[in-house]
Amino acid sequence: MAEVATDVEQADASLARRLGFITRPVRTLVNAPHLLVLVVLGTWVACSFVYALLEDKGPIESLWWGIVTGSTVGYGDFYPSTTAGRAVGAILIVSMLVLVPIAIGHVIANLVFDKESLAVATVLEDVHERIDRLEHLTLASLEAQHGREWLEQRLAEHEAADAATTDVAERMLAMFKPKFDVQDPPGGTR
Repeated sequence: MAEVATDVEQADASLARRLGFITRPVRTLVNAPHLLVLVVLGTWVACSFVYALLEDKGPIESLWWGIVTGSTVGYGDFYPSTTAGRAVGAILIVSMLVLVPIAIGHVIANLVFDKESLAVATVLEDVHERIDRLEHLTLASLEAQHGREWLEQRLAEHEAADAATTDVAERMLAMFKPKFDVQDPPGGTR
């Protein structure tokens, strides 16, 4: 039974590696807003100029066609009459339907995130300062009551316990990592 599970896991890992050449660039593009905007603009301009060449249109007309087609408005004032021109239009429409909403999502997320993160950062800074003051006062009080040696011994015990807790927390977090998180090995080749 364990042998079958291992075979399935190996097959899944192999499939993930094979698909990695597609998924890695897509993930990179989706998670890089500046690159995403450049790809959207590049696709629009490239498709517009290919349309101009295929349909014998001027650059301004082709850019207008690219905006109208890519936004799926489709006024009908310019449209491709060749099969190759229609293929370029289809590529433009599909790529804009996929890429533009992702770019819009980045803009909206950054607008919301900036307001919230500023408020959270301000509160956390205040809490951190209060904790620092409380820690300083507590340590001074304990040193006055029990002496410096006693305090240093307790701090060492606390650091050891904290290190053990950190190890447990890291192991728990490792359980939640994706099972088939395929990473490039050192040297960049598989």
